[in-house]
Amino acid sequence: MRENTARKDTLKRVRKDLLRRMRVVETLDTAAVFENSPVEIKEGYAVSDRETGELFLVLTFKSLSQRPIRALDIRLLLYGDRKPATSYRKDVPYRKDDFRYSWETATLGVRTLDGRVRKEKVCKREKAIIHDEEFGYGVFLPLPDAFFSRLQIELVRVTYADGGCEQLGVVSDPFDRRLRATRFDEMDGNLRASYAYMNIFDREEEAHPIRVLPQEGKNVWLCCCGQKNPAADRHCGSCGRDKDWQLENLSEQKLLQVRRELDEDRTKHILHDTSAYSQTRYLETQEEKDRKEKQAKNAKWELYVRQVTEENKRGWRTLKRIVGLLLLVAAIWGIARLIQLGFDIGLFGEAEELPEVAALQEWMR
Repeated sequence: MRENTARKDTLKRVRKDLLRRMRVVETLDTAAVFENSPVEIKEGYAVSDRETGELFLVLTFKSLSQRPIRALDIRLLLYGDRKPATSYRKDVPYRKDDFRYSWETATLGVRTLDGRVRKEKVCKREKAIIHDEEFGYGVFLPLPDAFFSRLQIELVRVTYADGGCEQLGVVSDPFDRRLRATRFDEMDGNLRASYAYMNIFDREEEAHPIRVLPQEGKNVWLCCCGQKNPAADRHCGSCGRDKDWQLENLSEQKLLQVRRELDEDRTKHILHDTSAYSQTRYLETQEEKDRKEKQAKNAKWELYVRQVTEENKRGWRTLKRIVGLLLLVAAIWGIARLIQLGFDIGLFGEAEELPEVAALQEWMR
């Protein structure tokens, strides 16, 4: 079936928007788990066009529903403090913008599954959003140039491919601490010290440092690195930290308890005791250590063999140069002797008639 004109126009605009030169104005904190929601907000950015200065909002969603999703309706609630006090209350949004993500409106953006972008012909065949698929990236939602200081994102409604509809009413506020996970850098210094004492994932901390306290929902759980994972996954897909260990130990109550224990026993500040946890369960096993040690030995041996081979090659190249030079000198000397022999037997005529040859003969003698 041919696409309608409105969809074609929207698709052209979306593709044109992807060519814009954008800069990120602010990264939205979307680290929060929505209870019983079939859709999660994975990322959010407020961006600005470098040439025109226009403001846009870019959101990336992830489907957690086993039922294919046909459309997602959201609402942007804008708050500000630049209007007169008589016509504005700070806790009431002064502007509400509705938006719909669907195939019919060509607003699903770039669709990815398992980290791979789905091709256009596959998306035409499978128009609905399937489980664990991400969508929305590359769709720019226009924002006003002024008159707002914060915004909320409300997930209004989900329409499924089988015709069913579910009202959500979920609100995400990147600026409200009550509606998002507790950030690690906002916690008390004593609680952060407790985490440093009890953390058994030191290796993961270098590449994926802790950002928030973990949360668990019906369909998804939030890792401390900020990654959202399906509820069935036992380990984070980004950093590899264990789900059960995080939910058991990384809470404000648990961190306070550890802090009290540290205050009662001052020796624990020095003795970093992690024997209460099974390190081999979360970190390296003995087999992995032996394998890495064997790989390190093999790498050292390969490096030694490579160095010896290079030295031998350099020696052969030097020897070849010397032999070649000697052969060249011998060839020149042989040619000269042959020329002299030719004159001696009169092959080139009399020496008196050829003074140049006579001089050459005198030099060679």
